[in-house]
Amino acid sequence: MSIIDKVKELNRKWIISVIFITLVAGGIIFMLFRNINENNQKSIELKEKLDELTKSMDELTIANQKLKKSKDSLQQHVSYMWPMRSLIYNAKLRDKVLDGTDFVPGQKVRVKADSSVVIITDYLVGGNNYNYYVHFRVKNKKGEVQEFSPLEIEAIE
Repeated sequence: MSIIDKVKELNRKWIISVIFITLVAGGIIFMLFRNINENNQKSIELKEKLDELTKSMDELTIANQKLKKSKDSLQQHVSYMWPMRSLIYNAKLRDKVLDGTDFVPGQKVRVKADSSVVIITDYLVGGNNYNYYVHFRVKNKKGEVQEFSPLEIEAIE
């Protein structure tokens, strides 16, 4: 083999290696562009999802603000009534107990013990969760105030 043949073979090997390197570089560049396009599509999809989540978060924020506003207004009423809860409980107990009696303030009744006629001026209800009592405050003809249970008085017809 002569030197010219060796140079031609070296040139051929060099050309083949340049073509191979160019093809590999082209393949790598193609893969990079394809990945960039896929990433762009994914980023567009993620932006759309982010926009949807932002809209739903805004809707939930508005709903939460409305809920806080209504809760706060209810809380104001509860806070106002809370110190009076025992008074409210007692009023409910009184009304519940007096629904079962036939006597009302201003009514004339007879005391069973001495058959005297008295007028009911007020009623007293007391007790707790387990028992209660009812007493009627009455005024007799002399103007004296006494208390009787419903069992000690009877209605005058």
